[in-house]
Amino acid sequence: MSIRIGIVGTGFGAQVHAPILQRHPDFDLVAIASQRPERASQAASMLHIPDAFDDWRQMLAEASIECVVFATRPSDHKVMTLSALSAGLHVLCEKPPALNLSEAETMEQAAKLTDRVASMNFEWRYLPERLAVKRILKEEQLGRILHVNWSEVWQLWGRIQEFNAGWDSQKEQGGGMLGAIGSHIIDALCHWFGEAASVTGITMNHVPLRKSGTDWVPTTADDSFSFICIFRNEVTCAVNCTIASVGRPPYIEIVGEQGTLRIQGHQIQIATTTSPDFGPVFLEKTMDASEFPAEIQGYVHAQWHLYTDLAKSIAGESSAHLPSLEDAVRVQAIMDSIRG
Repeated sequence: MSIRIGIVGTGFGAQVHAPILQRHPDFDLVAIASQRPERASQAASMLHIPDAFDDWRQMLAEASIECVVFATRPSDHKVMTLSALSAGLHVLCEKPPALNLSEAETMEQAAKLTDRVASMNFEWRYLPERLAVKRILKEEQLGRILHVNWSEVWQLWGRIQEFNAGWDSQKEQGGGMLGAIGSHIIDALCHWFGEAASVTGITMNHVPLRKSGTDWVPTTADDSFSFICIFRNEVTCAVNCTIASVGRPPYIEIVGEQGTLRIQGHQIQIATTTSPDFGPVFLEKTMDASEFPAEIQGYVHAQWHLYTDLAKSIAGESSAHLPSLEDAVRVQAIMDSIRG
């Protein structure tokens, strides 16, 4: 029987989560809420969602739901998650986890006091190349891991300057690229290598002014970041993410005593001491997303598989990859260390 689910958020929630949930056999999307008047009813009408609410608390209290997705600004995550758990609902919360480590820990502790499933939406764990990395590391094909280089250059310079400033441009509301992109990078590293022992980093704001209507307003959130990290198993890593006018696919290099992995975009290659020429790694086939709107097709595979694991977890089955609020705390702790 399908799990009745609601969404809070008519931005990413309506644009990405809703179409995927409506096609997923394990879920029945029955309600949507927004904190901005009439946005929920507009989204519900467009997406054919039965119930719409202008008050998320009212949706939690009145909608016939078992699970809720919070696709809202990070400054809302703690109060929303605690309220949903208190109402006996399962929770999927968008990243970044919260405003700070204290809030993330409060969310985690609240989840531990219930029998509800509370998950963080680190959906990029489910990308085929990242699952392949997890498998290769588990099989110890590279031997003892020594170091990771991770570099991303996002083609966002013009968009950041031209788009109207919102919460994502304000540090005080949890905005910035460290939370938007960095949280996924950090989660992947922790999923692969475990607990961090030491982190040092910096954030930068290269675009200090953004549009607001016909005016320009100052921004306080980062748009680029770098950090180095040592994990408890002595794996070291160096990460850099910056915005630019011309971007390129992410590049990841994992160096071990017996081999090296190279990931560029969605392509992954391996070389080992017994096979020193780099060759392709077998990847799970990406699901066909052609029935979904073009602008969200890149999200479909990973998000679909996260929802599959979420449904299994709600049904009492174990999941090796579903991100927990404990994972969220690890990510938030590293982000706080980078911010200083």
